[in-house]
Amino acid sequence: MAAAKHSGKKIARKLPILMVSICALLVAGEWFARFVLGLGDPPLSTTHPRIEYMYTPDQDVQRFGNRFLVNGYGMRSEPFAVHKGEDELRLLVFGDSVVNGGNLTDHENLATTLLKDELFSLAGGRKVVVGNVSAGSWGPGNWLAYSQTYGFFGADVVVLVVSSHDVCDSPTFTPLDPITHPSKKPLSALSEGITRYLPRYVPIFMPDRPVVQDKKECDRARGLADLSAFLLAARSAGAALMVVHWPERDEVAAVGPESGFADLGDLARELGVKSVEAAPSVAAALDNGASVYRDNIHPDEGGQRVLAEVLRSGLSSLIDSARQ
Repeated sequence: MAAAKHSGKKIARKLPILMVSICALLVAGEWFARFVLGLGDPPLSTTHPRIEYMYTPDQDVQRFGNRFLVNGYGMRSEPFAVHKGEDELRLLVFGDSVVNGGNLTDHENLATTLLKDELFSLAGGRKVVVGNVSAGSWGPGNWLAYSQTYGFFGADVVVLVVSSHDVCDSPTFTPLDPITHPSKKPLSALSEGITRYLPRYVPIFMPDRPVVQDKKECDRARGLADLSAFLLAARSAGAALMVVHWPERDEVAAVGPESGFADLGDLARELGVKSVEAAPSVAAALDNGASVYRDNIHPDEGGQRVLAEVLRSGLSSLIDSARQ
């Protein structure tokens, strides 16, 4: 009995030390997750009855050391007025994750941010506003619904950056996956690391999750119809139009363009829309040893610079006509 009491007293004396140690580890873990890994403040998404989903408006967060800015219209752009100023050149660049850049691309390194600076001379001294209207996995139906909801903000030029697979990327309105599209802030940076990222790298921690069905089989006719409606709506709003094809890495290599490439080109010609291929510029950059891709399709910082130059070059004649 005496030995048990003595053991209990020893545990009681050590308990505060243990609690302090646990608290210190939690604080250190939170600091490391937030300031070293860059967790705890993810850009948030929200569902929308017409658009399917979009970034929650009015965000300015730091993610993996990169600034992720979302204006009041859900664009990955700086705030600007709804109505275009008299002495202003306004462009809207629509796209998906290629244009959006994701968490790994800082606001200053986005092609649309770089483009704003590069267009100053072409704008004839006017203020330049570039809106980045994008989200991961958006397609023609999302772009059309966004324009029907928000309009084109008086844009002088509307640019659409597409890839071959986009003709098959139609909205499904399935619930947002909190792992890929969080809609609320995590309790802490440490909890986010444990629940969102630890399972990716340590499979034993992977929880049982419902199977998410892939998007339904390609409805090419629907995608092309939505794309046509979007481009015609932009033209009716008074904007000059340009479609830019961003290739996958495999398309630049020997594999060649995917089937959707021809569909996009045919539609642009049918509607009389200027079409620009980024593949030659991408190939030249790769041949020169530059880094362009993070994976098979998403541009890294070097790829964003290539995209910005492709946009600037293609926009030259359109901006001249927009002045007239």
